[in-house]
Amino acid sequence: MPIWADPKRGERVRLLTDDDLTLLATFVSPPSARPTAADLRAVTGTDLKRFATVAVRDLPGVRVTTRSAEAGALAAAGATLDRTLVHMVRRGLQDSPAEWPGPPPLRWAAPHLAIGLDLVGLEAADLDELAAAQLLAYGPGHPDHESVTLAQASGVLEELLAGHLLGPVYADASSLARDDDGRTVACLLATMWEGIGEEWAGGPWVAELFKVPGGPPGLGRSLLERAVAVCALDGHDAVGLSVNAANPARRLVASLGFSDAFSRVSLDLPGTWPAPR
Repeated sequence: MPIWADPKRGERVRLLTDDDLTLLATFVSPPSARPTAADLRAVTGTDLKRFATVAVRDLPGVRVTTRSAEAGALAAAGATLDRTLVHMVRRGLQDSPAEWPGPPPLRWAAPHLAIGLDLVGLEAADLDELAAAQLLAYGPGHPDHESVTLAQASGVLEELLAGHLLGPVYADASSLARDDDGRTVACLLATMWEGIGEEWAGGPWVAELFKVPGGPPGLGRSLLERAVAVCALDGHDAVGLSVNAANPARRLVASLGFSDAFSRVSLDLPGTWPAPR
C-alpha cells in the first residue's frame, strides 16, 4: 500500500497502513541521503508481527530507528540490527518531580569564555561557514562522523535552522562562540520540539552541540550550561537532547544532571527502495 502523509501533522510525518487501510504505525521522513523512517512506532494495540510484515514489504531497503519492541519484531521479520542509535536524555529544570536535580545554578546563564572568544546569537550564523565548522567538529574518528556527513549532504542542518525538523529555533537558548577572526569555534542549536508522545511531551530540545578541534577545553560544557539555565529561567519544566551511545559526550550531559529517558535502535530493512508496485 502507499505510504500516506499525515494530514494533521504535515508532509514529513507518514502513516503505514495495512491493505484494508488500518493504521499500523507512524514515522518521520527526514531529509536523508538514503530512505529513512525515523521513530517508526506501531499504533497502540497493533499486532507487532503484522506491523513488521507490512513494514518490511512496504519499506524495503529503508533505514529505520524505532523502539525496542518494534525493533524485535522487525529483526524477526528479517531486518538487520545496526546498533543502539541514540539515547534520549532530559534534565528537569524546576523543583519537581523529586527525581529531577532541580533548578540549575544561576551562574550557568553567564558563561566565562576564554580570551579572544565572543558569544553571539544563532541569527548571525552563515550556513556554509556553520556547516564547515560542523564537519570539522565531527571529523574522521568521531562516532557521529558518518551520520553527520550524510545529514549535511541531504540538507539536515539547513532544515533544522529553518525549523522544519525539530520545531522552531529557540533563539534565546542557542548560541555561537566565535574567535577574533569571526570563525565559529562552537555552536549550540536549541529548538522547541513539539514532542513524540508520552516519552517526550514537548519543550526545549538541544538539537546540535559541537566544538571544533582546538577549541578551549570546557567550551561545549559552558554553552550547554547556559542553554539549560536559559530554559529554566524561561519557566520550562525540562530540556532534552539525544546522544549517540558511543559518544563520550554522554559523560558531559550526565554530569550536568541529564538522565536517560528513552532510547532508539536502528535497523536496515531488507530489500531495495523503492518498493515494487
